[in-house]
Amino acid sequence: MPERVPMQTRVPRAQLPIRSGAESASDRVGMTHEQLLDALRAVDGLTDVGRDPPNFHFRSRPFLHFHTHDDRIYADVRFGNGDFEPIWASTPQEREELLERVSDHVERLQTLKKTRRGIAHSRRS
Repeated sequence: MPERVPMQTRVPRAQLPIRSGAESASDRVGMTHEQLLDALRAVDGLTDVGRDPPNFHFRSRPFLHFHTHDDRIYADVRFGNGDFEPIWASTPQEREELLERVSDHVERLQTLKKTRRGIAHSRRS
């Protein structure tokens, strides 16, 4: 009979960050949720596999999806190999910050992959 292997202890999920104050009148102008989704769909390397609700994959792995909490929206994003990190996406400023972090992360990984591919190709030559 095979030996039983104990289950690994699950690392606690990151907590939803505390929001910095209430929405102001200036938060009502700016990037909408739909504009955020369109911008995410335009990021090279992200694929929307859900549409309703949107669910983005990066390199064939789950990467970003949305939740609602107390009538506010946040995204769970996997920036590393670990668990998802919750990030607020309710106000135009939060959506712009989310888009910037996601775009920077994906671009950095895409560039890193191309650089590694170029090094491996030059070693074979």
